Amino acid sequence: MAAATPRSPAIARMLTADGQPAGQAELVDTPQGVQITIEVQGQRPGPKGFHVHKNGACAPGPDAATNRIVPFGAAGGHFDPGVTHNHGQPGRPMTEVHAGELPNIPIGPDGRGTLRYVNAHVTLAPGDTSIMGRTLVVHAETDDYQTDPSGNSGGRVLCGLIEPAQPGPVAGRATVDHPNAFPEGIAVDARGTAYVGSASEGHIWRIAPGAQKAEMFQEGGAFGRAAALGMKVDAQNRLWVAGGAQGTVSVIDLASGATLAILKGPRDTHTFLNDLVPAADGHVYVTDSFRPVLYRARYAPGAPLALEPWLDLASTPIRYVPNQINLNGIVASPDGRMLLAIQMVTGELWRIDTASKAVTPVRVEGGDLRHGDGLLLRGNDLYVVRNEADEVVRLQLAGDWASARVTERINDPRLKYPTTAAATERGLMVVNAQLDKMKDPPPLLPFDVVTLAWPR
Repeated sequence: MAAATPRSPAIARMLTADGQPAGQAELVDTPQGVQITIEVQGQRPGPKGFHVHKNGACAPGPDAATNRIVPFGAAGGHFDPGVTHNHGQPGRPMTEVHAGELPNIPIGPDGRGTLRYVNAHVTLAPGDTSIMGRTLVVHAETDDYQTDPSGNSGGRVLCGLIEPAQPGPVAGRATVDHPNAFPEGIAVDARGTAYVGSASEGHIWRIAPGAQKAEMFQEGGAFGRAAALGMKVDAQNRLWVAGGAQGTVSVIDLASGATLAILKGPRDTHTFLNDLVPAADGHVYVTDSFRPVLYRARYAPGAPLALEPWLDLASTPIRYVPNQINLNGIVASPDGRMLLAIQMVTGELWRIDTASKAVTPVRVEGGDLRHGDGLLLRGNDLYVVRNEADEVVRLQLAGDWASARVTERINDPRLKYPTTAAATERGLMVVNAQLDKMKDPPPLLPFDVVTLAWPR
């Protein structure tokens, strides 16, 4: 009996510059590398250049050689994890040529072409050489395998995003087109508009309902905000933003875009204000991942905007681990009487009584919550975003919040070091921060926010 053909875990739907379908590629991991099988139609006869490109967008963008906007320029240059900066023959060592080199596709007189090739230098699995989420590009001319940067293969005529072949939980995607965005926080207002903050530069972008691209809302830096981490919108349509190592919380009027106040925490270099939540008791509660203190500020109309240390966690059962991220994501019960916070380094979930200040551990049944970053409360379900695990975990809370049970673990190759999430009618918007790529290797551009469909 012949061996079964492995099921293709990824596909790339090849499109023309005006969005018309013109073929498809199927990709599968094999012991020898990624096997790419592509069929295209509607092309001029002759061999056509074909490559894996580094970015995850099939949109117009700048050409590196001329700086002119060209079709599919947003796909970037050839995938080159070996940093060779050298175009060459497919199959040569990755230390000598781009890993994304592929053979020319032969196009017949009928405008159709097919190619099957195994690229030994790449994988579909997570890692530095993964091409999941990147792009396949077909060019107008023949690749000479010599001329830098693309073999003199002419313009880009077809492009396809490499994505999972099987239906998954991702129901939408919005990109953040900034090379150093590293988006971390997210909040949604009453109209369904999302606001996304930059961990690296403090910028805040806005994503309209259903939009596929974020737009700049407020630049960071000038407002004393070098980072925009945990974010929430209060009942007065104000956006509260935790500022991380600066020890600040910014308050922004969403109607005007003006910064109303910058609340300052301790003047101590060893502080990291990470997440916050407005509670029904009239206070915003703020976690500090480095200092064992929970802060709060009053947010009622007319209340003075000031940040105060509210609970000394050193006198509670919580034990901070030095030089690690401790309390991070935080949510509040609808009546404001209880808080839940995740301790990222240990995976422990803590219940905090806002009246008595009593702190107790939540008994969790169903597995590991380490690397828990952002939290989202939806009814009786608590969603925990696990950054390093590339996972979102759904827990069902007991009525008194003393215990919880894992009911679902959501995994998808399109989750890339996710940090936080926000609820919309369409689903759970999850920020792909890629904070693990802040140094080397570089992040997969463009940064994005994906929407996970709500469980049925």
